[in-house]
Amino acid sequence: MINKKISILIPVYNSAENLKNFITNLISVCNKKFKSFEIILVDDDSKDNSWQIIENLSTIYQNLKCVQLRKNVGQHNAVFSGLHYCEGDIIVTMDDDGQNSPESIEKIIIELENGYDVCYANYKIKKHNFFRRFGSYINNLVASFLFDKPLKLVLTSFRCFNKEIKNEMVKFQSSYVYIDGLIFSITNNVSQVMVDHKEREFGKSNYTILKLIGLWLKMATGFSILPLRIASIFGILFSISSFCITIWLVFFRSVSSDIPMGWTSLVVIIIFLGGIQLLALGLIGEYLGRAYLTINNSPKYSEKKKLNIK
Repeated sequence: MINKKISILIPVYNSAENLKNFITNLISVCNKKFKSFEIILVDDDSKDNSWQIIENLSTIYQNLKCVQLRKNVGQHNAVFSGLHYCEGDIIVTMDDDGQNSPESIEKIIIELENGYDVCYANYKIKKHNFFRRFGSYINNLVASFLFDKPLKLVLTSFRCFNKEIKNEMVKFQSSYVYIDGLIFSITNNVSQVMVDHKEREFGKSNYTILKLIGLWLKMATGFSILPLRIASIFGILFSISSFCITIWLVFFRSVSSDIPMGWTSLVVIIIFLGGIQLLALGLIGEYLGRAYLTINNSPKYSEKKKLNIK
């Protein structure tokens, strides 16, 4: 039995069908494995009756802390709000869909005993649909590129980290939260263990293509200036290329009476430079927008109700 206090943080969104059985099973496993633990549920403005179920569970289990947010802010912002109520020596984050096995929590926690700051759970066989698996694969590639993360280390929402990492994370000021970006901005002392992944019994994934794109933009522009550097490099390369092509068109290409003089070179310049300028302006706009919202203290979330929290 692990003697340290464990905080298990779970963002909840539209999980009414699954929530009661999942939490009951989770608490049963934790009672056997951990001497002291707490569970923090953050309802991200669910559209079903998830909050009513959470309220009922909070009257049964006093070590169940519950937070209801006024507005849907996404998984990472919801996790960030719950971090402020985690009092454990080790914090575990997991999904609300029941696909993360409670029995695997002990396995990833033990990895921290070997000296690691953070441990991710990777799945032996992932039971998500093709779209979700593909999105996770792209997310892992982008994260490896931006955060200098080992490609073999797969990011998942089932992870644990020590209290010192949590204390650093909650200092983050921007309203655009990406938990894994925060982790890798603090430490590279990260491990990974293989665990089982269960089939989803109820409902379907809440991730859409728009949410995944938003997550990638948050990851790319919230924790790295690498996209701006890439845009600058492409700008230089395309400028040199367009200059060389223009020289060839003006001095070496045979003149055709069917095409007005200078028209081709003008089109080439527009094609080469127009696209890269729009890309660069879009990236600059993303960075400026995030900086503006941060300076003006745009809220990461707003809490509506709290249960079993002093």
